[in-house]
Amino acid sequence: MRLFVLRIALLLSGSSLLLSISVQAEPYFVQCYDFGCKTTRELRFEPRQWEQIRAIFTDAIVDIDAEKQAIRRAVAMMEGFSGELTGTHYDKGGNYPGSDIPGQMDCIDESTNTYQYLSALQDLDLLKWHRVSLKQRRIVWFVTHWTATIREIESNQRFAVDSWYRDNGELPYIQPIDDWLSKRDFPDDFNPELAANR
Repeated sequence: MRLFVLRIALLLSGSSLLLSISVQAEPYFVQCYDFGCKTTRELRFEPRQWEQIRAIFTDAIVDIDAEKQAIRRAVAMMEGFSGELTGTHYDKGGNYPGSDIPGQMDCIDESTNTYQYLSALQDLDLLKWHRVSLKQRRIVWFVTHWTATIREIESNQRFAVDSWYRDNGELPYIQPIDDWLSKRDFPDDFNPELAANR
């Protein structure tokens, strides 16, 4: 938790009282883009943007599955905000569809940025059923791919949160990490729009 401690000396009833107040600082990011974090830029969201992000995590989120969908929406929103600030809002899913467009991202960029977004959600105490885990790498047929991950607190099961496949600001895919490592199809139960688009 990023906290600043503000110490205020108060005079109360003729005696000096030292009061400590914890003030939560909103996170900032170092956005990666141009393949392999070739370009980085520090950025901060506006208070109104943080309000929009916080509004996703309402009392209506009553279980693990609902929180996964909230995480997807928050990551997509944060990616959209970052894209507008850095000029990466034209980023296309994958490496090649937008390779001639400035500000494109590969999986190293995407996983690094998504990891920061997830960490911010955790730092702001918005996650009840999940914790952020380390990034994960897979190698299939000599091709390396990276993703950010989360872990269910109760089951300790890890899940990929993979935004590389999607255009800027679109919902990232979520998948159990073992299935992601085996490059299985993304499941409908964690990514319900896949079934809707068939």
